[in-house]
Amino acid sequence: MTLFRRYLFLSGVLVHLLVVLILLWQPSLIKKVTNKLSNKYYQFQAKREYKLLTQGKIMTLEQEISKAFVAWKPRAKNVDIQNKILVNKQPFEQLIPAIRSLQHGDTLVIPEGVYQTPIVIKKNDITIIGNGHVVFEKKAARGKGYILSQGNNLTVENIECRYINVSDGNGACIRQEGKDLTLNHVYFHSSQEGILETAKEIGFIKIFDSRFERLGFNGQAHGIYTNKAEVAIYQSLFVAAKSEGHAIKVRGKRLYIEASVIASLSSDDSRLIDMSNGGELIVKNSILEQGPKSTNGQMIGFGLEGIKHVKNQIQLVGNIIYLDRIGVNQMLKLPSKQQGISVIQEKNLIIGIDLSEEKISTNNYFKNREELGLPNYPHFSKSLCYNLLNCFIAD
Repeated sequence: MTLFRRYLFLSGVLVHLLVVLILLWQPSLIKKVTNKLSNKYYQFQAKREYKLLTQGKIMTLEQEISKAFVAWKPRAKNVDIQNKILVNKQPFEQLIPAIRSLQHGDTLVIPEGVYQTPIVIKKNDITIIGNGHVVFEKKAARGKGYILSQGNNLTVENIECRYINVSDGNGACIRQEGKDLTLNHVYFHSSQEGILETAKEIGFIKIFDSRFERLGFNGQAHGIYTNKAEVAIYQSLFVAAKSEGHAIKVRGKRLYIEASVIASLSSDDSRLIDMSNGGELIVKNSILEQGPKSTNGQMIGFGLEGIKHVKNQIQLVGNIIYLDRIGVNQMLKLPSKQQGISVIQEKNLIIGIDLSEEKISTNNYFKNREELGLPNYPHFSKSLCYNLLNCFIAD
């Protein structure tokens, strides 16, 4: 019995010595083992928290979107003009000759149907209108976007655009190389980018009553990505940016958002809003939701790639903000050197744990939806609908 105990003792010592020798020989193993254990623990905790958030009702991203929002619908067809391609009421048999005929100030009306003929616009003040359900898909002019706008002041109305992908990873429904763009009731989805603006001059992008869904690619393409333009967004929906893309990335000097929803749900997006170089950010009477699987803990990033504008101000007023991410949630991330950034926050409802630098006395903070009597995830409060012409929030 004594010999057996000695054997066990010596075996234990030898095993421990062997482990020590292996770790001295390969010290990276300690980190690997520790990371593996912590990752398993995190995955366990993440699954547990996700189950609590969804009340055990696990849905696909598509199911979440359909639960949270009503489907986009095109505007009714104008039967008076039937199925005609029109340029200033002049009929054309084919789309390409109609596009080539465009002169400054013309209006192109496209009849309902699915199109795979990309469009290059070289003239100024052009308006493109879909008559009924008009779908642009799968093609890109010059490897850039379905609509390549090289003129100024383009307006696009009542168009669905989908499945735009190019080898550079930034295929857009609209590639805006001229200045000034207006969108009214468009639905851009399932592509690398909705809008990519690369104009040489500072212009404006105005978005009304529109929807941007499942857009992004490899952290380099986003729902909308602008380099110089000022952006104004009214009564619109940005949902489920994908592949570590931001819903909205603006490098221009001003971004204004009102009566809109920007939501991740269970997508693998990054930030909801990224004003990379600072400027003026105003978000009013809107709903922002950082989802449980967002890859970035920061909901809004401001000036994180260097401040380049003279006026640097943030106004967040009257918003409902859901911090649903499993892990770190930081509503607003500023650069370490704030460089005269003014931050105004008033009457926002913050739901979830916000790890931003400080809590603002003029905001109201709540742990979860139950405290406010709000619908469970993935549903949203319809209170915003009182301000909307067309409510996209589902019952």
